[in-house]
Amino acid sequence: MPTILQSAFPEPVSGSMLAVLTLVCIVAGMVRGFSGFGSAMIMAPIYSAVFGPAVAVPVVLLTEMLISLPLLASARKSAVMSTVKQMLLAATAGAVFGLGLVVMLPVDTLASLVALTVLGFVALMIAQDHRQPVRRPATIKQRYLAGGASGLFGSISGMTGPPAVMLLLRTEMPAYAIRATLIVYFMLIDAVLVSLYVVQQEQVRMEWLSLGILSFLPMILGAWLGGKMFNLASEGMFRKITLMLIAGSALGSLFL
Repeated sequence: MPTILQSAFPEPVSGSMLAVLTLVCIVAGMVRGFSGFGSAMIMAPIYSAVFGPAVAVPVVLLTEMLISLPLLASARKSAVMSTVKQMLLAATAGAVFGLGLVVMLPVDTLASLVALTVLGFVALMIAQDHRQPVRRPATIKQRYLAGGASGLFGSISGMTGPPAVMLLLRTEMPAYAIRATLIVYFMLIDAVLVSLYVVQQEQVRMEWLSLGILSFLPMILGAWLGGKMFNLASEGMFRKITLMLIAGSALGSLFL
């Protein structure tokens, strides 16, 4: 591997591992392109296993922010800001607690915890798909609980999405409002989490930026491919494929 490329990584990476990471990023982009979610759940287990959560989480968060940034301006008009504020407040508290776990627990333990968390979320999402929940407005308590869980798991793994997504999909909010609310919330909580990591590390680590940019480039290709593939099968079929890919990423990371 060229020296200039190797310098972008926090530790030496073989050519075969670089190929694996590139493929993971392309698949993550494809998943995001045809399902609208799941890219962090694809990247987090592998990146945590290879680089450890202290590097993997900020990188995953930065790529998520880059993907969402172009959508933010239009989303602000339709987002339910009261929901965003309540979830964000609880998420910040959950993130502080989760960052304490990152500091205390061994890297291998955290990497395994990330993989098992992903598998748990996949199981919950499959279970939710097989039920027809009664849609009703989310209570303030539910918003705080979803936000707290989102911040906790986001600080450990970079995955802020599943708790918030599962809550809002069960509400009476129209689809466009759910999408807009999630885009604004994710951008804000991702920014909070990156800021907390900067405070904890007492610096902006250059490998976060370099690895984030290197990861984002193949994700763009994947997102384009995913968008092209969207019309080839039903939304339900792609959702099943997405969950299978996410589970495969989590299982594969346990053996790295």
